[in-house]
Amino acid sequence: MGSLGNIRIVAFDFFGTLARNGVEDWGPPLARIVEKQGFPFTAETLWTEWRKYEVTFRGSRTNMDDPPSSPPFRSYWEAWRDAFADTFATLGVSGDPDEAATVCVDSHCTRNAFPEVTQALDALQAYPLAVLSNADDRFLDGSIAHNGWSFDPVLSSESAKAYKPDPRIFQEFCRIAGVEPHQVLYVGDSPYDDAHGAKLAGMSTVLVNRSGAPVARPGQTPPPGQSPIPVSTALLAPDYVVETLAKLAPLLRA
Repeated sequence: MGSLGNIRIVAFDFFGTLARNGVEDWGPPLARIVEKQGFPFTAETLWTEWRKYEVTFRGSRTNMDDPPSSPPFRSYWEAWRDAFADTFATLGVSGDPDEAATVCVDSHCTRNAFPEVTQALDALQAYPLAVLSNADDRFLDGSIAHNGWSFDPVLSSESAKAYKPDPRIFQEFCRIAGVEPHQVLYVGDSPYDDAHGAKLAGMSTVLVNRSGAPVARPGQTPPPGQSPIPVSTALLAPDYVVETLAKLAPLLRA
């Protein structure tokens, strides 16, 4: 278990940790796409087919055996556009994948916070607070502003040109924050992208498990929003697991 006595900065994953990003949050933008483009199927059908391509992107975007040899970086907007193009072809419709991807980006700009988050952040003001998130700049900055928060630094996967759990994004965070990995407490909701990735980079970690569900293990399908976990991956355990961010400040005071 990592020591918290040397922590100089607390960094957060954003979507799924600070702001909502559940299946229910995808329903309205997908319904808008179906209505606007006049498709003869439901938003549920669009989600089911599109999600297959989106999950494939998440599972293939980083080669953890040799991160520098990972496929060329694609932003979420680019990957979502490509996934919509493939989905429309699969469903046999002529649609506008650019517009569909933009609707999804726009919806992320107004993702609302979990109920306890603002108060939990206020309780941590003794520490610099930062964000390190798999996200495009536009919707990460948009959602931070939407919720009235301020973080420094803020590093997106789009800016780093790498996705968690790639160690390069954690290294870039430490560089711009001016800290060593052991001085960072990283807080996230993904056992693989967040807890495993940050531990691999040498950070102390807190896994936020609001549902109380068993933590995904290698070979299992993670909850929506998490990258598929390679079967060969031996997950590094988080230092701490909490059900709510309200428990974070007491953890640091202990």
